[in-house]
This record gives sequence, structure tokens and C-alpha cells, in this order.
Amino acid sequence: MKKSVLIYFLLLCVFASSAWMISPGNKNLRSVKPLSMAEEFSFIKYDKNKLDIQPATSKWDRLFEKFENLAFQGKGKISVVHIGGSHVQGGFLTDKMRENFTSLVYNARGERGFIFPYEMAKSNSPKSIKAKWTGNWTGCRNSVSKDDCSWGVSGISTTCYDPSASLSLTAYSYDSLPYSYSTVRIYYQCSPNVQIGLDTLLTIHREFHDPAGGFSEYSFSPDVSTLNFEYHTTDSLPSWFTLQGMYLGSGNSGLTYNAIGVNGASTRSYLRCDLFDEQLATLKPDLAIFGIGVNDANVPEGDFDAALYEARYDTLITAFLNANPDACVLFVTNNDTYYQKKYPNKNALKVQDTMYRLAAKYDGAVYDLFEIMGGLGSIKQWQHAQLAAADKIHLSRKGYELQADLMTLAFREAFGDYLDRKYAR
Repeated sequence: MKKSVLIYFLLLCVFASSAWMISPGNKNLRSVKPLSMAEEFSFIKYDKNKLDIQPATSKWDRLFEKFENLAFQGKGKISVVHIGGSHVQGGFLTDKMRENFTSLVYNARGERGFIFPYEMAKSNSPKSIKAKWTGNWTGCRNSVSKDDCSWGVSGISTTCYDPSASLSLTAYSYDSLPYSYSTVRIYYQCSPNVQIGLDTLLTIHREFHDPAGGFSEYSFSPDVSTLNFEYHTTDSLPSWFTLQGMYLGSGNSGLTYNAIGVNGASTRSYLRCDLFDEQLATLKPDLAIFGIGVNDANVPEGDFDAALYEARYDTLITAFLNANPDACVLFVTNNDTYYQKKYPNKNALKVQDTMYRLAAKYDGAVYDLFEIMGGLGSIKQWQHAQLAAADKIHLSRKGYELQADLMTLAFREAFGDYLDRKYAR
């Protein structure tokens, strides 16, 4: 059998069934836990569950080639940046997406990537992030109109005015195992009389500071699963320290799923972040997943400005393409919602149209969640099936995890189409 045919056959085995994944190097197949779609729902349009990739596929082929290299050589890095509002901040969707994506290929778990300790800002946090701290911290969100703070790519920050404070941070994977890491990038702003330092038990091998980008990066040994760092003042003058996020790295090959979300965030919210572009560039996104639209559309039907919404997205997309011109962009349409719990929000249809236009403009793709879940008014059926919350805006944990499974299946099918084009000759 020709090598290309053998590779193609093995890849089809991997991506044709959620019960298998591939081991790089020796190309052995190993069974894994399948995606958790144990029941089907009559109101979901499973036949629509796909990525609608626009005609120009060269960018997507390069992305899929990276997945292929990771599968068979165990080499390379893939950076996914998923940005949105509360659907992302809560973690149910993105933690499950991280699990699914890294389970597609054996031992593909990369770095933990970008995180923010939301509890320090007095907000809800994904279960996969645990933080302990000293000091009195005050949170600030880009989605709150009265807030006017220094924000980076996270769109949220927390500030302390005490002369010293500390943070202990642990991030977990889907199987409750902590990530270990040997590098940390701390995104922050501070007064001139503030110094930060890592745990004194660590040996610092490299230290890099970028004031313009608003971050400092440290490489150290040994690897840790819980990072301890602190700041202190160098004199008696008033001081402040604003934490904007952290990146936990290891240098390992694999897939890193970065989740950036703020409760209530719209496209306008992220345009308020002064250091968004500079800090986004450090994440080097190969795939940008845009799920911003529910909060933009949560207005009376006549008040939604589709042209302004599209223009704001243009600016956000430009930032991602400046960070990586080869980045693929994937738009996730709004889930169906009700406006003030009274009636289906028809603005979701305008968001849907806008995202298809943007995908055509940027050689992107659309995952049409609105259509797949059943269209206008379908969230009531999701609610009755315990897949959506009582507010008729958010999904339940079960609903978000189902969405993650469906999106993963759609991505795998698109990857299979790439393999068909490459090997089926």
C-alpha cells in the first residue's frame, strides 16, 4: 500500500469516529472517550452541523496541514483564540472545546495558554481556574459603560492599591489534572514604584519586559502546576498594580485553546481595550473563533445597527490578521434568544447575515449555531430539554457542552474534506 494511501486511511479512521484518535510517530490508534452526545433532539438540525467555509480555502488548508503534522509527527503548535461574552467567560463551552480539540489527536495537549483569574475581579470563573490571593482587589470590565480602566486583550482587569499583594494560581484540564508550565507571561500595568517577583524557590532562566505591550515574561525551573507571584513597592509613595491576564506556557508541541470572554461584552467592548492589539500579537492565533454578537443584538429590533456592528468586527478582525496574516477566522452565529424574555430576538437574523458577509470578505467560515439549534424561537425547546437557562439567553452547562461537541464534529468533518482533497486521488 502506498504511504499516502495508508496515511489517508488511518486519518479517515481517526476522524470518522469520535471513539478513536491517533498516536503520532507509530500511528497506532487508541480508543478514547467519545463525545458526550448520548441523546438526540428532534428540534436540532443535525444536517446543518457543518463549517460553511468560503471558497478561498488556502488558509484553511494550511491550518488543517498543521493538524495533520501534529497527528503524525507529534510536532508543531496550533493556537486557537476563542473570544466572546459570558458564553466564553463561564467556561462550560470553552473548557469542553479544549477537551474535544486536544482529544482529536493523541497527546496533543499543548500549553494552557491565556487565562484570567475572574474571582479576583469578583466575577464568575471557569471551574478550570483556581486562584488564591492577598490584598484588596477591585475588578473592572470593558462591558460596563461607567468603567474606564486599563484593559488588555482580556477585556477585564483587577487593581490593587496595597503596598504589597500576592497571587497563587492553578489551571486544570478537563480531567481535573493541573497543567504544569515553565514559562509565564504576566500582562499588567503598574505605578513606577512597583516591582513584581516570582516564587523565590524558582530558578529564573530568562526574564523579558515589554512596557509598550504591557507584559513581562519569565522562564524558570522546575516546572510548576501552581504559580506564586507577588508585587511590592520600593518606597512609601502611593502605588497601584493592575492585572490584565496571564499566559501559562511550557514550550510543548500541541494545541493551545485560549479563551477570552467578559460578561456582557459586545464588539464595542473589545474596541475599548488600549492594549488589545499588542497583547493579542503574543498569542499568535492560527484560528480565531468569534462568538461576539448576543450582547450587540440584545436591543429593540429597530435599534440594532448592522452596518456599525460589521464595521466594529472589521476592526477586531484586522487586529487578528495583524497578529497572524494566515489566521483563519470562524464566526459562530448567536444562539437563539428572547428579548427581555418576551419575544424571540429577530436581531439574531441580522447578526447571522453580517457574519456570512464577513466570512466572505475574509475567506473565513461560519458555524451557524442559530440555524442548527432550530432558528427563531427555538431556545424555548432547548429550555424544555434543560439545554438552556431560564433567561432565554444563556445555555445550561449541558447545552454548552452539547454545542462544543457539535462544533467539534463540524470541525472534524471539514478536516476530513481537506484530507479527501489531498489524498483521494
